[in-house]
Amino acid sequence: MYLTGKIDIDPSQITVYKKVKPTKLFSKLVDALTFGSLSQKREHETFTAVAILQQLNIALRTLNIKNVIRLAVDDYDFYLDEKGEEDDLEQAMFEFKAKVDPIESEFFNTIYLVLEHIDDSIKYLIEISVYRKHKIGEYPIKINVNGVITDLKAQDGETAEQLKARLEPLFVSQGEYDNFIKTKKTIFNMFIDELEQAVRRFIKIDDIKKSTTVQVIRPNSKVTGKDQIRHERYADPVYYGYYGFDNYFLYSWLWADMLFSHNLYVNDFYMVDSIGNEVMNVGSMGFNAGDFNTLNTDAAFEAPGTGDISYFGENEYADTLADSDLIDETNSEAQQDTSSDWLSNDYDDIGGDDISYNACSSCGSCSSD
Repeated sequence: MYLTGKIDIDPSQITVYKKVKPTKLFSKLVDALTFGSLSQKREHETFTAVAILQQLNIALRTLNIKNVIRLAVDDYDFYLDEKGEEDDLEQAMFEFKAKVDPIESEFFNTIYLVLEHIDDSIKYLIEISVYRKHKIGEYPIKINVNGVITDLKAQDGETAEQLKARLEPLFVSQGEYDNFIKTKKTIFNMFIDELEQAVRRFIKIDDIKKSTTVQVIRPNSKVTGKDQIRHERYADPVYYGYYGFDNYFLYSWLWADMLFSHNLYVNDFYMVDSIGNEVMNVGSMGFNAGDFNTLNTDAAFEAPGTGDISYFGENEYADTLADSDLIDETNSEAQQDTSSDWLSNDYDDIGGDDISYNACSSCGSCSSD
């Protein structure tokens, strides 16, 4: 079990963020991405994307969130904290400047900034993505937050079986389990609300989409140690394999079996596979975990026979779901490319020396690229 919050941002078309140059560190990012060799249009796009990223970083710092663990452009990690260093934005920018390739940088699609934060209850991974292009109906700025429970961190030398024994009190009764989930959801939701308010203070927006969910991992085989945790860079940030994070994440891989063995009633959660792909969304009407092999990693996965449940394709269990006629395996999400190069939408309206941070409304001014 881990918690997920998503904040998708549609910046205002009429907003001029601030007619000031980026701060020293973020100006290094602009310089590194442009090298003075790009067209004015590409340079403007880069400047706007970095300016937005800078404002989001300032918003997070007002919440004392300042520990950068990754800075990336597209598929390349220009900075990755592999030592567990604190408050290392300056180091991230230094390494970015040293490593960036001007050829690679000319046609960037996405800039990522990932930070971690911890409080008394939850350790958070916060992934900010600024997209140069986005599909119509989607927003170009996304904040994806994952939270894991700090008290359930695997201690040095603690085995998976020992950790399961420590988890046992949470599963002894339905009341204990429900109260635990409710408490952690409340704390996490408050954090997401604070993050949203901080963003609103620093970025003028047309709209924000916000959601929070509980995720339960259903591995396709039993996990008996940290070495079996799968890492995937294109999944939720909890799966990336950040330094020291697997100690916090191990309990999540034991959760499904604990629910099954204690036959607890489960509802209001998403079940995901080993790399975070959504398998099913369980609504308010759930099911008793011990009645089916849905969460039993000692058996082949089966869909529960009851509950308010919707299913998804493109996951490890898609074939099983299709065989049970729960999804249409022929259904393709292939769509016409209707993406918009939104960062350049205001380019024709500015002069070469005008350093304004204009951005478009994703639903008001997009057109096919």
